[in-house]
Amino acid sequence: MLDRRAAILGTVAMLALQGSRALAEPGRHIVEMTGHPGGEMAFAPRILRVAAGDVVTFRPAAPSHSCVSTPGMLPAGAESWRGGIGKPVTLTFSKPGFYGVHCLPHRSLGMVGLVIVDGPGRDANLAEAKAVKHPGKAAAAWQEIWREAGV
Repeated sequence: MLDRRAAILGTVAMLALQGSRALAEPGRHIVEMTGHPGGEMAFAPRILRVAAGDVVTFRPAAPSHSCVSTPGMLPAGAESWRGGIGKPVTLTFSKPGFYGVHCLPHRSLGMVGLVIVDGPGRDANLAEAKAVKHPGKAAAAWQEIWREAGV
């Protein structure tokens, strides 16, 4: 009985999460910060493509996650940010380009992501962003991200 109840509750929770993404307004996006100790820690989606002026909320699924801008991975004139541990962060991405994000406690475990903001001058910081060195498993994660992004 308990296993069946857990399965039903898990299914309902999964559908609720998918529903919240589906209900996002145009120009608004949600990125889940997922994972738990011993499991994969990730931004979902790991790569997000948006239009200039779009709003993105990074939402932690666990109290140990944060969303921080990655040094060297912001377009010229874009402001860095540092979200609190366990706190959602909502940002407006107004400058076209490539934005690196990471979870402060879990960066070296590969919890990193990319926001691509389309618009004129988008590729201006691409070479600089790709040249950034990353600790631990983040280095391999970034190789995969750049390959998946096709840039």
